[in-house]
Amino acid sequence: MLKGKTVKIISLLTALSLILLCMAGCGKKLPTDNQIILDKLGEKKYVQTEYETIVENTDLRKQETVYVNIGPDGSVNKVTVTDWLHVNTPQVRVVDTSTLTDIRNVKSLAEPIVQDQYLLWDMDTTDLYYSGISDKEPPIKFEIKYFMDGEEVPCDQMAGETGRVTIQIKAINTLTANVKSDGKEYTISCPMLMVGGMILSEEKFTNIAVENGTALGDGTKQIVFFAGVPGMDQSLGLSSLNLSLLNPQLLSDTYTITADVVDFALGNMMFAVLPFSSIGSIGNGELPETVDEVKGILTDIQSLQTALNGLDLEKIIGLLYGDSDKIGDMLDAVSDAVKLYNENEKMLKVIDKYMTEDNLAALDKLVDDINQTDIDAISRTLSDPAMQRLIGMLPALSESLTGLKGLADDLNKVMPVFQAMNEDMQDPEIQKSLENLPQTLTKLKEILAVIDDNRELLDALGAFAGGDNDAQLQAVMDTAKKYLNTDELSEAQMQTLAGRTREWLSFGMSYSIFTQKIEGNTSTVLFTYKSDSIKKAAE
Repeated sequence: MLKGKTVKIISLLTALSLILLCMAGCGKKLPTDNQIILDKLGEKKYVQTEYETIVENTDLRKQETVYVNIGPDGSVNKVTVTDWLHVNTPQVRVVDTSTLTDIRNVKSLAEPIVQDQYLLWDMDTTDLYYSGISDKEPPIKFEIKYFMDGEEVPCDQMAGETGRVTIQIKAINTLTANVKSDGKEYTISCPMLMVGGMILSEEKFTNIAVENGTALGDGTKQIVFFAGVPGMDQSLGLSSLNLSLLNPQLLSDTYTITADVVDFALGNMMFAVLPFSSIGSIGNGELPETVDEVKGILTDIQSLQTALNGLDLEKIIGLLYGDSDKIGDMLDAVSDAVKLYNENEKMLKVIDKYMTEDNLAALDKLVDDINQTDIDAISRTLSDPAMQRLIGMLPALSESLTGLKGLADDLNKVMPVFQAMNEDMQDPEIQKSLENLPQTLTKLKEILAVIDDNRELLDALGAFAGGDNDAQLQAVMDTAKKYLNTDELSEAQMQTLAGRTREWLSFGMSYSIFTQKIEGNTSTVLFTYKSDSIKKAAE
C-alpha cells in the first residue's frame, strides 16, 4: 500500500495538474515567441548547430501535456499538445517521432529535421519544448447536461436562466481493450485518475449540493471538486460484489451539482486526467495475484481520493491560474525528488536507522567535548622529553586529562554506532550511492531551490500536509481494509476479481503517451481539459 508521504506527493501532482490551462496558441510565422530570445538575436540570422552525438533511446525522457478545449456540453473543440524532451547532456541530436501537425518549437529557435517518420532535434541544452495540433480524440470524454427546474436545457440557452439548476457531468473512458481472465472475456478501460472542478459565485448560486463530490466555500464563492476513476466499476465488476462500505464516489462516473441560481452564468470547468502509468506505483507496485492484494489496491485508490478532498484548492487556483511554467517546475521538482529517493533509498534507510535521537545526542556531546578539550595542550604535555619536570606539570596534566577522559567516554558510546553503520555501508548498492553523492547533493540543491521559489504554493498545501491530517490519512489507509469485506465472495469470484484487476492495471501501466514515442523512451502523459464559459453575449 501507499504510505502517507507517497499519497501526498501523488495528490500534489494531481491537484497541480487540475489547474493547468490551455496555454498553447495558434501557430505564428516566427519560430519562437520568446521575446528575450528575439531581443538577444537582434538582426542576426539564426544558424542551428548540427550535433554528431545521437542520444540513446533509453536516455531520452518525453513528458507530454495534452490541452483539450471543450464546449460547455463537453464536445471537443481543439486538442493542443506540448511535448517536453529531456536529456542529461546538452549539445546532442535526439531522434523523436510525433503525429502532431503544425509543430513548432516554443522555447528556442531550433527546428526539427524531418526524415521519414522521424524528427531529428539538435539540442543546444538539455531541454526542448515543442507544441502541435492533434486530431485524435482524448481517451476520456465528458457529457455535460443542464437542467432548469427539472427540464433539460441546451447549454447555449442556459445564460440568464433563474431557478433550480442541475449540472450533470459524466466522464466516459473510451480507451478500452478486450481481455481474457479465467476463461472469460471482459471489456476493460485503461485506468486513469480524473479530477475536476469549477468555481460558483455565491451571488448567483445558493443552496449548493454536490453528488459524488464536495464543495468548499469562503463566503463569496464555492469551489466544487470531484475525483474518480472512470470505467473502474465496469472493468472490475465491483458493483456486483460484496465490497461493503466501499466509497460510492469511487464507483461512479457521474457527478451532479444542484443549486438555486439567479441569472445563470458559469465560468470555465477544469478537468485533469492522469493514466496510472503517470501516477506511479499503486498498491505495492506489482500486479495483484490474490484478492487481498486487490483490496490493498482499492484501498490505495480510495485513500488517494480522500486525500485530494483535503487540498486548499481555492488558494492553489489563485496562485497558479494560467501559470503553467510554475506548475511544470513544481511537477519536475517533485518527480526528481521521488527519483532521487528511489535511487538512494537503501543508503537513506541505513542513515535513518542510526540517526536516532539518542545517537544524535551522543554525537552532539562528543563534538561539544572536542571543542572544549585543549587537544594541542595535551599533545605538547605528553611529548615533552623533560621527564624530570613531570611532577611539576601534574596539576596541568591532570586538568587536561580530566577533559580527555570525558572525550574518551563519549567516543566509547559513539564508536560502536559508527562501526555498525560502517558494516551496513559496505553494501554494493550503498557504495554506489556514496560514489554518486556529490551529484546527488547538487541535484538536491536544485530541488530545494525550486521549492524555495514556490514557498507560497507549498504554504497553500500546508493544511493538507500538516501532522494532524497526515496522521488522519494514515489511519484511513491502515484501517480501510476492514471496509472492503470479501468474506462472502466465493473462491471463483475472488480469482475472477484478481485476474480482472491484474489485466486492468497492466493495461494502465502500458499507456504512457498520447501521440507517439520512440521505443525505449521513458514517457508520461497528462490531460487537462478546460470548458468554454456560459454567459450572456453582452457580458
